[in-house]
Amino acid sequence: MRTREVLLRPRVAVVGPFSGPRAAWGELLNSAVDAVRRAPVEWEFFDDLGDAEQGGARAREVVSDGGFAAVVGHFNSLGARDALPVYREHRLPVLLPLATAPGLLDGSDGLALRLCSDDAGQAAAVVAACRGQGHERLDVVHDGTGYGLRLAGLLREAAEPELSVGVHSEWRATPGAAIALCGVHHGAAALLRSRTPPDPGQWIVATDDCDIPEFAELAGAAVEGVRVARLTGGPAARVVAACAALAGALGKHPERRGERLVETVRGELACALDARGEPVAGSPGAGWEVLPVAVPPTPRASFDVAVVGAGVVGRATAAEVAERGRSVALLDGEGDAASTVSGALVRAYEADTAERVRAIRSFQLLWGTEERAAAHGFRRTGSLVLFGPGGRAAADEGVADLVAGGLAAEVLDIDDVTRRWPLIEGKGLEGAVWEPGGGYAVAVVALAAMTDRARRAGAHIVHGPAARTLAADAGSGVVVDGRLHAAAAVLAAGCGTPGLLGEHWPAGHTARTKRIQYAIFERPTGTGSSPLPALVDLTTGMWARPDGLDAVLAGFPVEEWDVPPAADTALTAAQIGLLRERVRSRLPFLTAARALTSVRGRDLYVGPTALLGPVPGLPHTVVAAGWSGSGFKSAPAAAEAAAELAADAAAMAQADTVSDGRGGSAKGAENPETLPAG
Repeated sequence: MRTREVLLRPRVAVVGPFSGPRAAWGELLNSAVDAVRRAPVEWEFFDDLGDAEQGGARAREVVSDGGFAAVVGHFNSLGARDALPVYREHRLPVLLPLATAPGLLDGSDGLALRLCSDDAGQAAAVVAACRGQGHERLDVVHDGTGYGLRLAGLLREAAEPELSVGVHSEWRATPGAAIALCGVHHGAAALLRSRTPPDPGQWIVATDDCDIPEFAELAGAAVEGVRVARLTGGPAARVVAACAALAGALGKHPERRGERLVETVRGELACALDARGEPVAGSPGAGWEVLPVAVPPTPRASFDVAVVGAGVVGRATAAEVAERGRSVALLDGEGDAASTVSGALVRAYEADTAERVRAIRSFQLLWGTEERAAAHGFRRTGSLVLFGPGGRAAADEGVADLVAGGLAAEVLDIDDVTRRWPLIEGKGLEGAVWEPGGGYAVAVVALAAMTDRARRAGAHIVHGPAARTLAADAGSGVVVDGRLHAAAAVLAAGCGTPGLLGEHWPAGHTARTKRIQYAIFERPTGTGSSPLPALVDLTTGMWARPDGLDAVLAGFPVEEWDVPPAADTALTAAQIGLLRERVRSRLPFLTAARALTSVRGRDLYVGPTALLGPVPGLPHTVVAAGWSGSGFKSAPAAAEAAAELAADAAAMAQADTVSDGRGGSAKGAENPETLPAG
C-alpha cells in the first residue's frame, strides 16, 4: 500500500529480569508485549536477572547489535544508571516504566523517558500514611540490598524531624511504632517471616518491589494486615503504557529514530512529562498510593460468579464483583477481543436517554476522576458530538442531564465549532455538544488497569480457549464448558455471547457481528487550528479522535455484517480510499492526508439496544453485551449494574442450594425477563 511498508519492522529491545529471583517482575514485560502484539514491531528480550551489574552488560549487548530503534525496561534502577550512558552515546531512546531512583535521568540529554515518579515521592507517601495512622515513630527495616538501603535513607530524610526514626538491618519494632519494610520482594518477605512473635496490630508498609503476587506467596500468613506502597494505578498498566507508546509511535513512523522518535513517543503517552523526561509533579498519575497487600486467591473448585469475557466490560465487572467480597473467576479467552482494538472514545453525551444516564455514571465512577482515569490511559482532549438540523432540543436536554450529573457541557452553534476547529467542515450541521472532560483512553492500558484492579480484589484470572458452552447446573448454579462451576455467571463475551446463549438469546433482540475499521492519518501542521477533540458526527456516523501529537484516527460505519472470527488486519489501499471518501464531507483534510496505519476487526451489534440483565430460561445468568463499539464510555456503570445483578443471582442460587438440602431447587428455573441496557 505504501513504500514505507516494505521496510523491515522496527526492533525494540526489552530489558528486564526474565530469570532469577526477580523473574516475577519480568512477567510484566512479557504481558505488556503480548498486549501490543498486533503492532508491526519486533520485540527482542534481554535478561538482566534484575541484577545491577547486568544492566550495563545488557546495554552494551543491545547497542553492539546496531539495529534497535529503542529500549524499554531496566526495572533495576542501579542497572539502569549504568545502562543509560551507553544508550545516550548511541542516541538510543529508552523508556523506563518502573525504575524509581532519584536523579536517574541526570545527563540523559532528553533521550530517556521515565513513566514513574521517583522514590522520594514513595518515601513521602509512606511517611504520610504512617502519620495518618497517628504514629510518632517509624522503624525502618531493610534487607541489606542496595535498593533496601537507598530507600531506608530516603525514608529517614522524609520522616525527620516530624517522626522519630530508627533504621535496622533485622526485624525490630518499637512498641506503638509504624514499620517501613524496605527491600526486594523476596528479601522483604524473609524479614516479615522473621517476626517473633508476629503482632497483627503492627502498622507495616512494604516498599514498591513488594507490589507483586509472589511477595504475598513468599511471606505466607505473615503478610496479613501489611500494606504496600505502589505507583498510582499499579505497575502493570505503566509497563503496558510504555510498550503501547513505542508500538504507536513506531507503528505510524517506523523510520523515526533518536530525538525525533522520543518526541513522537511523548505524544503517545497519557502522562505529562517535563523537559527532562520526568513525570510532572502533581499531574494525574504521577503519585504514589499505600494499599493493603494483594493476596493471591486460594485455589477453588467453585466460585460465586464466573465472568465470561475479558473485554472492557468483563474486566470491570470482575473487579466490581470481587470488591463486593464475592469469589469470582474471570475467563480470558485469549482471543482478539474488540476492546483491544477499540478507538476507546469516552464521553457522557448520548442521544439515547438511558445510555446517557449510564455514561454519566461512568464519569462519576472513573472517567471524571483525574488520578483513576490517568491510570487507565485516559487523555482528556474534549469531546464534540455534531448534530444536524432539528437536533438542538435533544442536545439541550442532554446537556442539562450532564450538568445535573456534575459534568461540564454546553451546546455550541456550528459557527462556533468551525471557528474553533477549522479542520471541521460544518455544512449540513446545526451545532454540537461540547464536553471539555471527554476524550479517549489507550485501550490496552485501560484493560491492564482493570485487570490489576480485579487481581487486587482477589479475582481468579482463568486463561485458556474461549468458552463454548454454558449450562444450568443439575443442582443450583452455572457450569462453563462442563468444568468450571459458579453460583452465577455474567456473559460479557462480545461476539461470542450469542453462541453461548444459543436458544436462550432474548426474543426481540437481534445479534450480528459487524466490521469495525479505522485508519490513522497525518494531521496537517501550520493550520493555526486547535488539535481535534474526540469527535462523533450523528449525521454521517463518522467518528475521529487525535492519535498522539500529529495524527488523527478516523472511522466510518461499514455495512459488512456476519463477520467471521479472524485476526485483525490492516486495511487495503482501496478500503482506505473508501474511508477518505466517506469522511471528507466532515474532515476534508483527510482526502490528501497520508495514511500511517490502520485496523480492521469486528464487534457485536445488538438491536434494538444493548443487553444488561438476567437471561430468560437460563437461571442465575446475567448478560452484559452489545454496546456496539462504544463500550469504554459505559463500561464502569455497566459493570456496576452487572455486578449487582450477579451478586443477587449468586445469592439466589446459594439460597436454593440450602433450601432443598442437596444442591438443587425448583426455584432455580425461575428467572425474570432480560432487561435491555436502557
